[in-house]
Amino acid sequence: MTTKPLTDQQKKVLGHIEEYSAGHGFPPTLREISLAAGIANINAVRGHLAALEKKGYITKDPDKARSIRILHSPSVLSRLRGKLHDIAHTDEGVACWVVYGLAWATSQRRKILTGRAKKLIEEAIEQECIEHGWKLLEKDIRPDHVRVIVEVWPNHSPEQVVRRFKRMANFTRRRHAKHFPNKELWHRGYVVTTDLAILDELIKQMLDEQETK
Repeated sequence: MTTKPLTDQQKKVLGHIEEYSAGHGFPPTLREISLAAGIANINAVRGHLAALEKKGYITKDPDKARSIRILHSPSVLSRLRGKLHDIAHTDEGVACWVVYGLAWATSQRRKILTGRAKKLIEEAIEQECIEHGWKLLEKDIRPDHVRVIVEVWPNHSPEQVVRRFKRMANFTRRRHAKHFPNKELWHRGYVVTTDLAILDELIKQMLDEQETK
């Protein structure tokens, strides 16, 4: 494949994608590229990625996070690394996803996740999954709690996932305050399990404990 020369900034972006992918086993998000390359504007990152794709260095799915795939790299070291990877089969037996069953409740179990508020929280959860390249397998928004089953990257802990979901929801609450009567949206605790058969029982225990408090 004949590729066109890169600008210094495009080389910097491509180098970060290559380094991040090699270290983590999956590509970075737009936000992570922005922080690493010192590019404040996410749209500028999109522009560099579009240029890299047009020049034949990468391919990506515009509707999915973490979908960047390097087609051509100017780095001799990276090409050697790829050959060694193919020879050694270093990805055999590696689990690429972790499935978490998660749930968390509203503050004092207030029944506020109804109507427009429910829709906004659903959209926030879906957006956060897109941003981080997670797969949302199930989503159930009840008036007083949220239940989700999600596939995430193996370096994303349950605490990180719940914190990011709550943070996005809190941002949504601030933007649409008229649909959320209380400033404090969530209870501090949460439920997590990789054994989905016991998820509903754990949720029941969590809600019962909060009710008695």
